[in-house]
Amino acid sequence: MTIVYDLYGAEKSCLLSARSDLERALGETFEERDSSYQGGIYYMWGRNDSENFVLKLNIDPFDGDPVEQDYASYKVLLYVNATNRSSDIEKLISQVSVFKLLRHEIL
Repeated sequence: MTIVYDLYGAEKSCLLSARSDLERALGETFEERDSSYQGGIYYMWGRNDSENFVLKLNIDPFDGDPVEQDYASYKVLLYVNATNRSSDIEKLISQVSVFKLLRHEIL
């Protein structure tokens, strides 16, 4: 089984509207969480030990720089972690036109 880690970005979106759009496209409810490591408020769906989605701002809480330096123009990031259904998720997310696939890593 192929495990994939994908990163999506949205340039012109706020975190709340991105959450709403993704919940509609994916049919899942993202849970609000708060962590200084994640930069404050972020949203998650899934479990840490299996497939999960993390939606957060692209701001490093410690220095204010983008977390993803290569994608500094993207304000909102969506990490799709440890999935074996990357292409299906990409099709669903493509319904939310503000998100673009930025990175696709196969492990």
